[in-house]
Amino acid sequence: MRIERAGSQRWLVVKRPAEKLWEPVKDFWQENGFLLSMDQSNLGIMETDWAENRAAAPQDFLQRTLGSVADVFGGTYKRDKFRTRIERGVEPGTVEIFISARAMEQVPTTTIDHAGAAFVWAVVPPNPEVEAEMLTRMMMKFGAPETAARTAVAQA
Repeated sequence: MRIERAGSQRWLVVKRPAEKLWEPVKDFWQENGFLLSMDQSNLGIMETDWAENRAAAPQDFLQRTLGSVADVFGGTYKRDKFRTRIERGVEPGTVEIFISARAMEQVPTTTIDHAGAAFVWAVVPPNPEVEAEMLTRMMMKFGAPETAARTAVAQA
């Protein structure tokens, strides 16, 4: 297995049949806390549902104290979604796995909607480093040691 790169896009090349990779990739997303909203093996596409990005959550005193009790105090205001495309590789017997990330965050607005909210969801610019991190984790899922996976992604 190795990482290929063209510009800011990276992808994983694995020497296994596509039919043998679908379930492990599906398991990968579920093990990382994502539900799948699209699972179409005939098209080679799976997509996660929007999930809160807890790493982006501000952690002030109130949220540390009450956030675990009530989500209303612990909202993150940022969500992530991933799309995975699995294609037969250029080389015989290989599969190419592409991961693209999308993110949205709540931003303040000057108007209040019918529900009394003063925030809207805005698209966050693409972040190739998030995609690279997921490729690293996927390599580890397929058996690569962490240091080897991180080195492969960094050197691509």
